[in-house]
Parts: sequence; C-alpha cells; structure tokens
Amino acid sequence: MTNKFSPLDPMAMWRELTAQWEKTTNEFANETMASDPFRQGMHGGMNASLTAQKALGELMARYLTMLNLPTRADLQVLGEQLQRIDDHLARIARAVEGGPASSAAAAPGPRRTRQPPKAAPAAPAAAPATPPRTRKPPAGKRPA
Repeated sequence: MTNKFSPLDPMAMWRELTAQWEKTTNEFANETMASDPFRQGMHGGMNASLTAQKALGELMARYLTMLNLPTRADLQVLGEQLQRIDDHLARIARAVEGGPASSAAAAPGPRRTRQPPKAAPAAPAAAPATPPRTRKPPAGKRPA
C-alpha cells in the first residue's frame, strides 16, 4: 500500500478510514433492508406496536370509566360542544351590539310614491335692485 497521505495533514488518514467505514456500513444496511425477511420483521414489529397502543388506549378508557373520569374522547366531544356554544354566543353578542340601528339599516325603508307638486313656470325675473357685492380684502391688508 502506498502512502498517499501528506505528512502535513495528520487527520487525513482518519478521514479516509471514516469514509471507508461509512461506505461499507451503508452498503451492508442497504442490502439488509432490501431483503424480504427484514421487511416482514419490520411489518410485524409495527403491527405489534400498533396493537399494543390500541390495547393500552382501550384499557385506559375502561379504567377511567370505572373511576367515573372522562376519557380523551369525552374531553374532545366536550371541547367541540363548548366551541359551538362559544360561536353561538359570539353571534348573539354581535347582534345585540348592533342594536336597533343595525336592524333598521338592514331593513328596506318604505317606498316613496308621493311626488312633490310641480312648480308653475315663473315670469322672467327683473333686474336686481342692488348691485352685486365686491369682495373685501382680508383685514390688515391693503388693496394693491
């Protein structure tokens, strides 16, 4: 074996050994995980875990029921009911805050069917008796 590591880099040999170890470990793990017995074992392990979790949940539900305590499902149902009640109260509060003004604005007003009387045509107006006003300059300023 030739010495391909530089004497100035003492960690180069360690990095090379670590890289080779990772490569061989990955190859072994990939071959092992691709095998059918490994897949069946993982499938069986997952099924056992899920079955145990379900059994524990049922056992806890029976135990809590025996102690007359609410289960997780009971608390979730209760939370949903409280949320619906809260939403309903919020709608009622918004309707009350609006008061009669909002209900009157929402309701259409009566139709206006009566029209004002039409004015008779007026005779031509005579010339104004007073001359038109001129603007006064603002106080404190002189006219130019």
